Amino acid sequence: MYKLGLDFGSTLTKMALVKSGVKDSPLPLAVFKYKTNDNLGDFYEALAAFLNKENIPLHSIKSISATGTHSNLVKKTLFGIPVTVVPEVDSIGQGGLLLSGLDRALIVNMGTGTTYVEATPEEIRHLGGTGMGGGTLTGLGQCILGTSSVSEIVRKASHGNLERVDLLIRDITQQKLDFLPPNLTAANFGKIGHSLYTQEAQQATKEDLALAIINLVFQAIGSMAVMVCKSCHKKNVVFVGTLTRIPQIEKIYSVFSKVYGLQFIVPPFAVYGTALGSIEVSKQEV
Repeated sequence: MYKLGLDFGSTLTKMALVKSGVKDSPLPLAVFKYKTNDNLGDFYEALAAFLNKENIPLHSIKSISATGTHSNLVKKTLFGIPVTVVPEVDSIGQGGLLLSGLDRALIVNMGTGTTYVEATPEEIRHLGGTGMGGGTLTGLGQCILGTSSVSEIVRKASHGNLERVDLLIRDITQQKLDFLPPNLTAANFGKIGHSLYTQEAQQATKEDLALAIINLVFQAIGSMAVMVCKSCHKKNVVFVGTLTRIPQIEKIYSVFSKVYGLQFIVPPFAVYGTALGSIEVSKQEV
């Protein structure tokens, strides 16, 4: 028998399937995602396609848990299977702890926007959020690059150079700062409108701008995570959500880990963290 977790985000719906009763691994057996909308028929088709792809018969699904902004799409039962709708904040916290193997951490859910959740064995608490997220990435991509395609932005960024767009620490001081590496961004897009860097700005390519957009979004989210960690006294930051699939995240946050003395963690299956967390929360509500 299996359990199915559903995370209805504002942009994507994520599905995660786990084997009922299996406790030795937090990782899902199968995952799936599709673009969220309010058409219940599309959801049914997506779910049927997922189960068919994985060769999972409907009668083998023991229970379904659902969370997220569009979880109102599902009712008390789905195809005759009992459904439990659970709080999104609890699902984010439980999913982050489950995938990271930690018992306490700041869990950062990176979706269209970003949510910050403190998770401990005693409590899961919403600490705040920011409008910076995947929606910012695609919006700036459309404005600056003429495309809102994440895959296209990522492809361009893989050939980009931040030095022609961002103002770096080494650009503003020759002093050696032990706590700040010289290649760290001092001002995102700082060279584009600066009179001293007109030549670099004129040479900036779309690839450079694509990387600068990704860097801006991740640095803003990461900087807020650092400040939240200071206030809630956490040393581990676990990222879940759709934005974690962007490959540049590892390099950007490895720098943050070194500079701020925190552990920035992107666990396997981070995209599906909230869907997995919903299954854990539903267990507690039985």
